[in-house]
Amino acid sequence: MNLFPKTLHHPAARAAATAAALGLLLAAGTVRATVYRCTDAQGGVSYQAQPCADASPGRRLDADSRAATPPRDTPREAPPPDSRAAPGARGPATDPRADPHAAQRVLAPAAGPQGLANWAAGADVIVVSAYQFSSRTTQVHLNHPARPVLLVLSSHGATEWKVLPAPGTQLKGIVASSDGRRATVLAPPGVPVVPDELPYAYDSAGLPFRDLIAKLHARYGVEKVTALRGGYTLPELVPVTGPYPADAHLSLEGLRPELPRVRMGFDLLSIDGRRLAWTNTGPRDGKRYTGIVRGGGLRAAQNGAPAAIADGGEAYALEGNGGTLRWYPQGFGGPSKKVDWPDSLPPLSWGSGLAWDPRQGVLAIVSFGGEGYFYRYDTRQKKWLGARSLQNRDLLGLAYHPGTGGYVAVSDAGELLLFNDRGELDEVQPLAKLLPDLESTYDKGNSRLESLTVAADANAVALVNVRKGSVTHIWTYEPGSRKAQLTYKMVE
Repeated sequence: MNLFPKTLHHPAARAAATAAALGLLLAAGTVRATVYRCTDAQGGVSYQAQPCADASPGRRLDADSRAATPPRDTPREAPPPDSRAAPGARGPATDPRADPHAAQRVLAPAAGPQGLANWAAGADVIVVSAYQFSSRTTQVHLNHPARPVLLVLSSHGATEWKVLPAPGTQLKGIVASSDGRRATVLAPPGVPVVPDELPYAYDSAGLPFRDLIAKLHARYGVEKVTALRGGYTLPELVPVTGPYPADAHLSLEGLRPELPRVRMGFDLLSIDGRRLAWTNTGPRDGKRYTGIVRGGGLRAAQNGAPAAIADGGEAYALEGNGGTLRWYPQGFGGPSKKVDWPDSLPPLSWGSGLAWDPRQGVLAIVSFGGEGYFYRYDTRQKKWLGARSLQNRDLLGLAYHPGTGGYVAVSDAGELLLFNDRGELDEVQPLAKLLPDLESTYDKGNSRLESLTVAADANAVALVNVRKGSVTHIWTYEPGSRKAQLTYKMVE
């Protein structure tokens, strides 16, 4: 039984298209190269080795700058918050002449904040977050005298937050959220409390935290979080004090990619069937393809059904629930014909991947759900060659492997699978511990890993994450050394 609700991601709207370059060191040696930080008109950021399209390359930074936060496109100055009232909160304003030891109780309704886009400027952001609580009252003992603090409280379950700052700790404000319900906050007098709707995120590596920090950035200008105190169940007393260990996940951009040891190129298909030229370091032309890339889900209709295009232009695609194969003799956009399914093969349902072997003219199909099968179809002779059981493995993507003449696939269990040209399984390689930042692509507690697809050339395999029609990550896996690198990333 899943106890975790899904959270939605809303990309932040930021400045117009700009680009800034970051210099990274190659893994071996001291050779310098350039990774470009590209920003589009919608504010989306990506890291790629190709220059940004329609933008001049930015300045190259020293390798030591890798861990630093890139400069903002537009400087921001935060107006001081009005300490006389809690913006958007329901409760009495705090009179500075009142008893300084009296606390204010604020019932924070789920409503968006107004006019606080730069509230995080000059402050350290500390997040306390949980799914549920062990007590009806949760005390947050905050000891952080070094800099002003913007405190973020988010949860699924309800509690009365009691915020108790230590002497010398300056609270700039509190953001409170409780999964669409009203959050009760007992705060020191004069500290503004802002109601909001935010996801809970009790670890920094997962997708919920990426959604959380994106919303904090959009609404309050948060670029990074100093500390996260979270858990599935928080105790009655939550101490928050330093020192805080370094964690790259706590920044808006999270883990950054590195230049690959092996370069490769491949095509991805658009939703309307066009070939999009990619490399393992980003789009070949430097453009940003948002919302149009085919793939990224087990449900075939999400971003276009799995499809394959031959060099000559003819194409095949699955439709419906992946149970119907159609042939497009003149390519997508032209007439199509349903391919008859023989009674001798297991029925096709939930087809999740297609791959074309150009040397033999064989189309391979994989399906998931139940046992799952690997089918092969001779596109030249127009006849079926058989099916092999996948033994209950759910495959998310399939690609022809020119290095072996076989096929490569990825499963929802985070496995890379190598097949020979007859569809026989040769090797299974677990990937979960090899792919940096993989956990940020899905909600591990609430959903399956279902957004990966795969591409291959003779020397390497690209694991491609497609979310809502956009490529968010590319990992380069080297079969010889069984090592993987994060070599492209898009920040929403």
